[in-house]
Amino acid sequence: MSQTDNTAERANRVVDRRRVLSATGTALAAGLAGCSGLTGGGGGQSTDSGTDGGGSSGDVEIDYWMYFGAQENKEMTQLVEEFNSQDNGIHVNKQSVPFPEFLNKLFTAVNSGNAPHVASYYGSYGRHLEPITHPIDDYLSDGAKNEYFDIAWNNLQVDGSTYALPIDIHGKALYTNDDVLESAGVDPNFDDWDAFSSACDTIVSDTESRAFSFINWKVGQAAFRAYIIALEQAGGQVVTGEPGSYEVAYDDDVGMQTAEMMAKITGEYGWDTSQFQSDAARVQDFISGDLGMFIAGTWSVNNFENEDGNLPEDLSFSFEKPFMFPGDGEDVAWCESNSLYFPKNANHTDAEKQAAVEFAEYVTQNNTLWASAGGHLPAAKSVATSSEVKNTDLWQKYGTIQTMYEMVTNKQVRYQPQTSVHINSDRFWGPFLDMYLQNTDVQSGVTASADALSQALNQ
Repeated sequence: MSQTDNTAERANRVVDRRRVLSATGTALAAGLAGCSGLTGGGGGQSTDSGTDGGGSSGDVEIDYWMYFGAQENKEMTQLVEEFNSQDNGIHVNKQSVPFPEFLNKLFTAVNSGNAPHVASYYGSYGRHLEPITHPIDDYLSDGAKNEYFDIAWNNLQVDGSTYALPIDIHGKALYTNDDVLESAGVDPNFDDWDAFSSACDTIVSDTESRAFSFINWKVGQAAFRAYIIALEQAGGQVVTGEPGSYEVAYDDDVGMQTAEMMAKITGEYGWDTSQFQSDAARVQDFISGDLGMFIAGTWSVNNFENEDGNLPEDLSFSFEKPFMFPGDGEDVAWCESNSLYFPKNANHTDAEKQAAVEFAEYVTQNNTLWASAGGHLPAAKSVATSSEVKNTDLWQKYGTIQTMYEMVTNKQVRYQPQTSVHINSDRFWGPFLDMYLQNTDVQSGVTASADALSQALNQ
């Protein structure tokens, strides 16, 4: 990931949709890492075996753990190499840790005195990671706060201290398959739930495609992130109170009604099926034209690529703001930030801590390819608005990054609650997937989820 202009357009290839589906299935199986449909910033396929070999004699050496795979791994590797080539007296040794193991390995490393200087994780996890990381306010360069979008910076504060630096802001919105919508004669600019519902009914009645999937991946976390969008627009909340003393709130009437709406998509409404042929089935269905719309992340465009790394020429899609759900709440969408934390280690010197922050500032303020190839909006304002980013296809042609930028600058995104627990766990959101799959009723599903989260928050 360099600072140079990377606006060369990818070569398109005409591929039959069914061949694309086959090719994409192979790519998905091989590359769920990176900002995949599953995580939005992680995956299980990072295979980098370890460090980079060390720097020159006299360099301050710091260790960096990352969970990125696929394209993101390449981008971050390039950023590390660029930083190391600057001959600034600092050398970064990077190591990839598979995403499913990342948190456990990080906590274990801190407790055993072997933690790295820098580690990637989600920005909303600051309170969860606070016991094993240290604040960095004393090491930041002057004016560092002003480099980033306010919403990203504020999300990284824990009790008034800065615990991480944001790499990006990524979020979920509504992908629409233009061919499916055109065949049904519907417009993707939905003003409200009635218009959206009418469009979905028309797609079902007038085409052979399913209309809409609430989730993009067969996992509870995908249901959680989409549920937050609908819940906030309905005027509900996941939790109430202040960080550190949260109370579960989505088991109220609004939360139940929102969950009921979600379950009806595969039930009464008939817009989607409750069957998944694979975890990535909705991505494959969207590419093949068997699905008209679904809620997915800015990064999900990477999942549309064929085995050659190209977006298929005959796949036309849009990325719309997902402000169609019913209720009296705000028009907001879920968002998150891949971020850089600084784990505690008694062996780390003050010079090493300073070097770690210098590296983190470089990575988060020189990452144009994080948008053009990774599918994310860079969290640094100057990078997000640079010509390198604004001239990409993802901004100009497909609108994923542009839409995300508009939602961020219009304050139309919300991070998930900053709790002390591992809130993305399927322990809490597996019941929401079960509701969507018609494996449990709404009352039982919401109650099971809320009880599990409440118990965890009160421990």
